[in-house]
Amino acid sequence: MYSARLRQCRVVARAGPFAQRAPDRRSLSSSLIAGNAKSKKTVFNAADLPRHKLDVKGRPVAPLGAWSDDAGLFASTNVNHKAYKSSTAPSMNTDEKDSVLTPDAEHSQLHAAIAAGIIPDSPLSREVYVNWLRFPDCILLTRVGKFYESYFEPARQLSSILNIKLAQKTYKTEKKFPFAGFPVAALDKYLKILVQELGHTVVIVEEFDEEGSIAYVGKKITAATGPKERRVYRVVTPGTMVDEGWMDGNESRYLLAIAMDNQVTEEAGEKTSKISLAYTDPSTGEFFTKETTMSNMEDELARITPREVVLDRSLQSAWQSNSSPPNPNLINGSSIADLFNLLQVLGVHVSFADPFRPPPLWATNILPSDITDRPRTTENVAIALLRHHLQYALRESMPTLAQPSRQLSESQMQIDAATLQALEIRHALRPGGLVATGDRQTVSPISSRGTLLSVISKTVTQSGHRLLIRTLTSPSTDLDMIKTRLALVQALFDREDLREELRDTLRGVEDVMRIIQRFKSSRGSSRDIWDAGVWIRTVEGILARIGQELKYEKQDAKVGAPSHSAKRLEDYVNGFVPIGDLAERIETSIDENAIMWSPNPEEIEDGTEDPGEAMVSEEDSKSDSKEAKETKKDRIERERQEKEDRQWWILPSFSLELERLHADLANLKKEKDKLQADLVKRYNTPRLSLVKSLRYGYHIQMTASEAAKVEKARSLERIGGSSGKTVYFAHSGWSALGAKTEIAMETLSIAQRRAERELRNLVTEQAEKIQRNAGLVDELDLTMCFAQNAREMGWVRPQLDTSSELDIVAGRHPSIESSLLQSSRTFTPNDTLMTPSNHLHVITGPNQGGKSTLLRQTAVIAILAQSGSFVPARRARIGIVDKVFSRIGARDDLWRDRSTFMLEMVETAAILKHATPRSLVIMDEIGRGTTLQAGVSIAYSTLNYILDNIGCRTMFATHYHELGRMLGYEDETEDDTRNAGRSAARLGRKGRKGVEYWCTDVDEVDGAFSYSYKLKPGINHSSHAIKAARLAGMPESFLHTAEDTLKRVQQTGRFDPPSIPSS
Repeated sequence: MYSARLRQCRVVARAGPFAQRAPDRRSLSSSLIAGNAKSKKTVFNAADLPRHKLDVKGRPVAPLGAWSDDAGLFASTNVNHKAYKSSTAPSMNTDEKDSVLTPDAEHSQLHAAIAAGIIPDSPLSREVYVNWLRFPDCILLTRVGKFYESYFEPARQLSSILNIKLAQKTYKTEKKFPFAGFPVAALDKYLKILVQELGHTVVIVEEFDEEGSIAYVGKKITAATGPKERRVYRVVTPGTMVDEGWMDGNESRYLLAIAMDNQVTEEAGEKTSKISLAYTDPSTGEFFTKETTMSNMEDELARITPREVVLDRSLQSAWQSNSSPPNPNLINGSSIADLFNLLQVLGVHVSFADPFRPPPLWATNILPSDITDRPRTTENVAIALLRHHLQYALRESMPTLAQPSRQLSESQMQIDAATLQALEIRHALRPGGLVATGDRQTVSPISSRGTLLSVISKTVTQSGHRLLIRTLTSPSTDLDMIKTRLALVQALFDREDLREELRDTLRGVEDVMRIIQRFKSSRGSSRDIWDAGVWIRTVEGILARIGQELKYEKQDAKVGAPSHSAKRLEDYVNGFVPIGDLAERIETSIDENAIMWSPNPEEIEDGTEDPGEAMVSEEDSKSDSKEAKETKKDRIERERQEKEDRQWWILPSFSLELERLHADLANLKKEKDKLQADLVKRYNTPRLSLVKSLRYGYHIQMTASEAAKVEKARSLERIGGSSGKTVYFAHSGWSALGAKTEIAMETLSIAQRRAERELRNLVTEQAEKIQRNAGLVDELDLTMCFAQNAREMGWVRPQLDTSSELDIVAGRHPSIESSLLQSSRTFTPNDTLMTPSNHLHVITGPNQGGKSTLLRQTAVIAILAQSGSFVPARRARIGIVDKVFSRIGARDDLWRDRSTFMLEMVETAAILKHATPRSLVIMDEIGRGTTLQAGVSIAYSTLNYILDNIGCRTMFATHYHELGRMLGYEDETEDDTRNAGRSAARLGRKGRKGVEYWCTDVDEVDGAFSYSYKLKPGINHSSHAIKAARLAGMPESFLHTAEDTLKRVQQTGRFDPPSIPSS
């Protein structure tokens, strides 16, 4: 695990628009003492020292600010050394009331900086400095033409972080100022480093054209002259990613807002605060709200795994100072402190927003004022926090938030953070094999290999995979919903050919909801529009194929009602909303040949092959005689013309304007052809051609022999050198015609961009219908995944009801079974039967004998069943489980001062407080981290509390076989042994009501042994720990000593020192 220090450094906060590191709790006394350790000893009278440090004028000096690790010095209250490590950084008070400067204050600081020589006096410098004032703790990237640039002191930081060149620029004052930058095309590359890997907040200042769109990269003849309009386009934070190319589409990137109610409620006998959660994935538009409590906050964070958390700005000062909330009226101060500590432990990026005022966007000089419609409920406060932070980050490209889906705790199976980890649902700890995982791409022991998710994930779409993750981490408790999903899984399980066809069809579709979000954010490419149309047609094809299947079944079946699975498929098809008109509009508006050639002409360097060109065989390339005879010059001209034609991907028939502009451009090309033909005929120069190049612009070129024929032509002016086989001439008519052509092309390009926006708007107008259909497609992908697992691994459909029973016959652990099959081994299945009369199972057996596996597989089967999946068993009947708890494994939590035993007690306490009669609890080795007597006492008390106060389904694995005697159990007799079977433990057995005893054992033959893994009734009094030590490779002398000591202790019952033979 990461060290506590490293995890603390990863915690980031943003105060309003200003990012701040998490408070450092390190004491300064040790470092000060160490620094003076070698200094000369001086004796003085402490009474002679002044009470306060005074300056040269005798006035008290302000105290030092908080220590900044990044800057390596004390940060003053006016200069942010953390952000830029320079005294020339803009002054900014971090107090909430002064966090946003007024226009007059900005103007004053700007002129002071110019007068002090901090920045030069130029329009661009003024823009950069003002944005620096507004975002002092962010990395500022300003678009200048084809580059994103950073100026002055921030340029030094950017150069150091990205390892790019730091340049110097001299202004009129002859003073040099640093700057650094990179091409526009490299933005994604560096955003990944800055935001995702290093956790910085990046402010992007874009150039905008006269139409209000982001300026085109390159020179435009029709562009307006004068300074470019620049304004902040985005503030990029870890939780506000939308369309970055390096994002993992299989993972949701949730932005979570937390609002705490100023009231205290009582839960499980303890006081806790009510909390409202609002979280969204800006890249897909998923939006959820949920009510919870502080005691469940860690579990919610483990389930949601947010990339960024937004808190109320009133908590900013408390977060920065790592102190109690400043507001004395808050009665939930301890809960806020607990929340702060939890966020620091988890290393979540933290931001702050005002729920009652929208953020300052500086589109005008008017600062935001209080809004009249203030949120009145805690849920609305959380939604306001989320919305205002998104407005702050995404600005003009802020998508409209849909109505949130309200999640109710009682409608979902609650799985706490410890259980998610212990059952390895999504992630697993693999200390022996560190792998690079996650967005941060750092070496971590957290791996997805061998988890339940990795074993059963057979979804073929990214959105389907995201749904699978949400389903496994919060299964449903709604019996009707579970049965509806199981019926669809059954229908797809029974129709293998249909399932395979549908899976193949879905493999190639794009993530349509990410496309919709890009369109809502005024982003997205031409290919996205086409992909949206393809997605609609793909869905229509899927529905047609299902309809065809059902039609064939009706024809082949006898007269009667359709089967239940066929009826379920019909209901599924009827749930879709028709949107074929939108697809038809897209198809009739876009040139498919142009759109499928994805690279832009500017992105293809000369001499590179087109996509797929390398796949063409040498024989095929020689078979075309026309292309074989094509000269290099002709090939270059043909490819140039093809690239030019591909840029017009919207068909002229889209609008009358495009038809007219395409006609104008075609006429200009005809004029060019006519002019070239006239010049060839006039001067008798067949090789004469009208061309354009970067060197000579619009000119005429011909061979040297042809050039002799036009030496006296007045309309031609020779340009360039005289050497070489090609001669170049300027021609006024061609230059004028070329300029007209460029203007026509730019005018057409602008009109095409307007048409593109119109097409995007047509798609977003149907966003609700597309979202509904997309949810059904994700459901299809998920259920086909479950059906595929059932077919490949022999799983069965579980029966669920509202009872409190659990009956699993021949249950298996899917992850372990998958691992064993890879080495050609088989898994030993086991039965589990729990009823109100035997809801607590005490399980004993040898180390490495399969007890923990049995516990985990029972919980996993319950989770799979309530996820709507088939389960790895021969038969399963499960009463709905509301919560799953586990206390398995040995680990500590040094950050929160919890030893291994203390963490075990904390997790056990949570189970005893929050479990209900409908819960499923699995506990392993309770009480092992202390003395034998204390451990047995704690284990017995745990069982006694569950029996007397909860009565839930519980599996309790232990090596304390003394617990059986304490619960009134007597060892079985010979008569009992004859009654072996699933009910043997209940025949004539004495003991506490509601308890059954099961065990595993080892098989020994001629000194050799093997684990049987098969569960049988009774208590196993031997742990066979030394056998496990032998398998682990312990030295022989160690094994002999251990065996002798064990025999002596078992014979005497005493822990006396061994007798040492006399010499």
